[in-house]
Amino acid sequence: MTALIGESGTRTGARTTGELSSLDRGLQILAYIQDRGQVDVAGIVEGLGIPPSTVYRYVRMLKTANFVVDMGGQLLPSRRLADPSSAGSQHLVDVARPVLGHLRERTELSVTLTVRVHTAALCLDTWNGGSGSVAYHPGEVLALYAGASATTLLAMAPASVQRQVLSGRLTRFTAATPDAMGLREEMALIRRQGYHVTRGWLTPGMTAVGMPVLTGGACLCALSLIGPDSQLRDVTAAVRLLRNAAGELVSRLPQAPMVAWSPPEAEVPV
Repeated sequence: MTALIGESGTRTGARTTGELSSLDRGLQILAYIQDRGQVDVAGIVEGLGIPPSTVYRYVRMLKTANFVVDMGGQLLPSRRLADPSSAGSQHLVDVARPVLGHLRERTELSVTLTVRVHTAALCLDTWNGGSGSVAYHPGEVLALYAGASATTLLAMAPASVQRQVLSGRLTRFTAATPDAMGLREEMALIRRQGYHVTRGWLTPGMTAVGMPVLTGGACLCALSLIGPDSQLRDVTAAVRLLRNAAGELVSRLPQAPMVAWSPPEAEVPV
């Protein structure tokens, strides 16, 4: 059968086949990222058997179109693939800001607001403490076992997320960072007591106390206090303040759908 000839003289049948093949490959990569929640380029290459140069090209296109977000080399689906009903909703950072400020004034410690994004923890906001304190910066991506700001999210995550994290490569940030078996024990402890204390898991000499914020039977985010061991030897007061802050945050939540996190602006490829 004679191929159709377009006005420009090109064979439209061949062109359409090529376009469909290209679209199919892009959708295949996008679906792989969406299904796994978080994966790097090497994981896509290995999982789909596609040459690295091809994967990089399609990932760059997906990032430019804001379908994919790159967080520290890990590719995550963007909010563009989420429920559109959340568009224009109030952001969690705005709701939580007075709560974080109050905690900072009461404790003079660093205060952090984190959320789970697939198999990672994302810092949404932080109020830095006094001299010698360590805190994250907004937009920083953390391992989901990287101290009490993240472990409280891991303990409340679905079982599939927990399995994925615990079966992956666990970085030993310090000698105090536990292995997979230790993490399982810590997760069970978090669920029993409703908070978590980590000492030196990320930085020697630093303690973090984290508390999940639960609403509607699910973990919305986590609040944590971070400071030198000398300021958090007795965590009783910190736990009480965090529990009160979590309750205050829940009371401030709007009835309308709320945006818990926003991906950074897509980078323009160079």
